[in-house]
Amino acid sequence: MAPIDLLNPAIALEKSLKNLDLEYVDLYLMHWPIALNSNNKSHPLLPTLANGKRDILLDRHFVSTYVEMQPLIISGKARAIGVSNMLIKNLKLLLALNDVTVKPAVNQVELHPYLPQHELLAYSKQENIILEAYSPLGSIDSPLLQDENLKNMASSYGTTVASILISWAVWRGTVALPKSANPSRIMSNFQLVRLKESDGLLINNLSKTVGTKRFINPDWDPIVVFND
Repeated sequence: MAPIDLLNPAIALEKSLKNLDLEYVDLYLMHWPIALNSNNKSHPLLPTLANGKRDILLDRHFVSTYVEMQPLIISGKARAIGVSNMLIKNLKLLLALNDVTVKPAVNQVELHPYLPQHELLAYSKQENIILEAYSPLGSIDSPLLQDENLKNMASSYGTTVASILISWAVWRGTVALPKSANPSRIMSNFQLVRLKESDGLLINNLSKTVGTKRFINPDWDPIVVFND
């Protein structure tokens, strides 16, 4: 569900089901904890104000949208519901409310060795929320693919850096969602390796050397989604 749909999650799902020619979806996600003004027709998905900033509805809280998503499970239109781009503070806020009776099945976030989000992973496991990595290889032309530590490790396993990154995501208990339009790369993404514990820990600590790098961080001013 796009930010422009947060006012009407049920209607948005109906549109998706019609477009996909489906009766239900396995998982219905709130893409960002931000609501945009759907009455602003400056852009179909990302409406902006005259000053160029995104037209955000400050009086529509993401929790209200999530509460309205819950009946979609009862209706059979969604098998599960989840969130995306949520930090611990927002998850705690969500789970603390009495109106929230269904935990998010999934939290889909940017997750890779330069942004390992160890605390978020630990919290997600504690709350039985699956953490999905929507950017396990980093960004386009990602520096991760040129990281010497990862290249050396890939060579030692006889595989690619991409395979190492996806294998690491699985090793630490997350779900990796790599994206590629190249058939050979898609096939290679399935070639996982069983990482040694020492190698998994080495990757865990890469960000301590190179620094934390978040590649996907849109401007939602005045709301701050990420504070890392």
